[in-house]
Parts: sequence; structure tokens; C-alpha cells
Amino acid sequence: MKCLVLYLLVLISSGFAKAESSVTLADYLKEVESQNLTLKASRANLDAAEARSVGVAIPEPMIAVTQMRDDSGSSNGYEISQSIPFPTKLSNDHKARKLEAKVEAANALSATREVLSQARLLYISTWIAQERIQLLQERKNIIQQHLKLSRATTRSDSSLQIHSLKAESDFDLLENEIIEAEQTLVEKVIALAEYAKTDSSQYRALALQEPPLTAVPSENQLSSPSQLEAKRLQVEMLGARESEAKSSWLPDFNVRYRDTGRTPMGAGFTEVMVGATLPFVFFWEPNAKSKSASAERLKAEADFQKERLNVNSKTSTLQSRAISLKKQIDFISTKLLPRAEKRMRLVRNLAPRDMESLQEHREGMEEFPDLKLKALDLRLQYEATVAELSSLASESK
Repeated sequence: MKCLVLYLLVLISSGFAKAESSVTLADYLKEVESQNLTLKASRANLDAAEARSVGVAIPEPMIAVTQMRDDSGSSNGYEISQSIPFPTKLSNDHKARKLEAKVEAANALSATREVLSQARLLYISTWIAQERIQLLQERKNIIQQHLKLSRATTRSDSSLQIHSLKAESDFDLLENEIIEAEQTLVEKVIALAEYAKTDSSQYRALALQEPPLTAVPSENQLSSPSQLEAKRLQVEMLGARESEAKSSWLPDFNVRYRDTGRTPMGAGFTEVMVGATLPFVFFWEPNAKSKSASAERLKAEADFQKERLNVNSKTSTLQSRAISLKKQIDFISTKLLPRAEKRMRLVRNLAPRDMESLQEHREGMEEFPDLKLKALDLRLQYEATVAELSSLASESK
């Protein structure tokens, strides 16, 4: 424990406490949004897809310079040629590239929601880890005070001696729990820094402010999950690719213009050529392209339907769980904690003289921090559930 505490103190002195005020949840989320490597990669993919979606993909023209030599002399000329795909191929390819950019935009939005949801959960779980250490320390102090009362009352009574020995064992076990909680806090703080692409020794997030309870996404936000939107657009994009593949039966056009200069013994000439490919000659190639594209589109449709059923089922489960956990949190905070606090104040003034009063004293003093620890556990479960829901939700409508 001493090593972990020393480590935390070194972090505080070297960077964690450089800021005059503690880091808020909003500040942390803003930093993650700008620095997280997953989001940077997602934005780069979107930029690349948007760049590819610009313009019509016509093959580049070719220009060539020619020089002819024979016994009569030489002449110079040039040639320009251009391949022009059938218009249907061009339009379907352009549509597919536009839809690909929309798919990447939906993926980027989904990645942003997921990363920020996890960052929020990480911040809250780190705050909970801090609170847990304080509550365990509070419980340890309670048992320490109780031991003093117990030893003063024990004397030669065997039952009271057994009670004191049990309290001493619980006191030592709490020491282990505190060591474990301190290690958990160290790991959470390092994870916080990593998520924001910051060196943990430089990060300033040790003193976290208590965040408000995260709201459950609305029905409108959950009606069109961002993951499903990306898959739906993927189906549309593959549909455009399927149309493009079916257009492979249609010919491409080739246009060529050649100008050759005069020679001492002959006249110059110009040549214009218009040609067309014959894809139906090797019919198996366009046929294979068409069938392959249809199969990919059908697979994407099946994946979309499967994902929609999975997401709808998952969303219903998570919503029900979030409501249940919220009720439990409210019940502890509005009923159990006030009652336990009142009991603790009453028990604190008692002077235990026998086994029954000692047990009453310990239970009454420990109930309040125990319920707070229970509330923290429920809060963590609730926030993890809402984080999953938030990663599925779309933007507010």
C-alpha cells in the first residue's frame, strides 16, 4: 500500500495536480474528442472516402508524339486517345463512391459516440474508484474506533473477546481492500491518460469532480442506431456496385485522333478512330462480375437484418436494466441512506456495555458507509449500461 500511495503522491507532485482546479467530465470528453487515436483514424478514413467520391471516374486521356523515318526522309506527328466507359457504368460508380463516403461518415459518427461513451464511463469509474478508497478508509476508521470501545468493555468475557477478535480480523481485511482499491485507481488513471493520448505522468485528472448521473438516451435517439445506419448505407452502396457490375455487359468506347506530318516524298494524313469493346465475346467475365456483386449485396442485406434484430433485442434489454438500476439507486439515496445516517448518529452516542450493544454499535456505524459502497456499485453498473446504450444511439432529433 505504501508503494502505491507513494506512486500517487509522485504523480500529484509531477503533473497530476498542476492544474489549479480539477478536471471536469466535460473537459475530459473534449480532450478525448480531439486527441483520441481511434477518432483520428476514423476521421482520416472519412476524409479519404470523401476525396474518392469527387468527380466522375473517367480513364485519363493519352497523348503521344510520333516520328516516322524511311528512305525518303522523316516526319513528325502526334496522337490523342481517350477511353470512355458506358454512361451507366460511370453513373453507378459515382453513386457507389458517394455512398461509400456516407458509410464512412456513419462509421465516424458511430465511432465518436462509442469512444465518448467509453470515455465518460472511464471517467466516472475512476471517480468511483476514488470514492471507494475514501469509504473504505471511513469504514476502517469506524472499526478502529469500535475496537477501542470493544477492548474497554471486553475484560474477561469470552464472547466479547471473540467479538473483538472478529473486529480485528475485519480491520486487517480492510487494509487489503484498500490496497486493492488503490491499485485499481492507479490503473484507471493510466487508462484515462491513454484514452486522451496523454502521458500518465503528465495528466492532470487525479482530482475528479463528481459527475451527474448520465441520462438514458431518448426513444428517438434509439429508434435509428448509428451502427444500423452504416450497415443500411453499406447495402445501398453494394446495390450501386451490383448495378455497375451488371453494366459490364455494355461496351466501352475508344476515341483516337492521329495527325502525321508530310514527308519529302509523301503527303501527311490525319486519322480519326471510334471503337467499342465487345464484353459479350468473353461472356463469362461480365457474368461472373454480376453474380459476385449480387452475392455481396445479398450477404450485406442478411448482415443488416441480423444486426437489426440483435441491436433491437440488446437495446430493449439495456433499457430495462437501466430503469431497474436507476430505481435501486434512487431507493438507496432517498430511503436507505437517510435512515442509516440517522441510525449512525444515534448509535454514536451509545456506550456499549455488553455483547448486544457492541454488535448494535458496530452495525449501526458500518451501515452508512456500506450503503454508500453499494450505491457506488449500482452507479457503476448503471453507467456501464447507459454507455452501451449511448454507443448505439443516433444524434438527437
